[in-house]
Amino acid sequence: MTDIPEQIASLLIPMQGRPLLVPNAAVAEIVNWPELEQIDGTPSWLLGMADWRGVQLPVVSLERLNDPSNDDAEDGQRLLVINAQGHYKAPFYGVAVQGIPRLIRVFPEEIGEQQELVEDKVFDMLVMVSGERAIIPDLPAVEDFLNQITR
Repeated sequence: MTDIPEQIASLLIPMQGRPLLVPNAAVAEIVNWPELEQIDGTPSWLLGMADWRGVQLPVVSLERLNDPSNDDAEDGQRLLVINAQGHYKAPFYGVAVQGIPRLIRVFPEEIGEQQELVEDKVFDMLVMVSGERAIIPDLPAVEDFLNQITR
């Protein structure tokens, strides 16, 4: 039986719609929006490649992964560098986000109104945390999408 931690250090990250709720352990760094190298023939959700500390990262728009016609998801204001969760063949990838994240401690008893988002490809669950609605992303699903198009 797995013990539920008393609290999980997380980040509440501004997005176009609702903010993302991501555990700190999943985040390598958050940096200013870089210049992206475009890649011909890729899906609209792959915004391009970014240079991060000498490593080329694919940069994903989660909004476009769920809705390819979402033209508002063109660029981010910040780049969220994600520690791959074991599904992606590289150790990191980037996600376009819209603002500066806020550190939040999540206590299991304060998470309310959990709703699975079964129609969304990469948003796993809508939750209420500390009185705010947030979306928990399905990072392994994002990594599966990346594996389909990156070499």
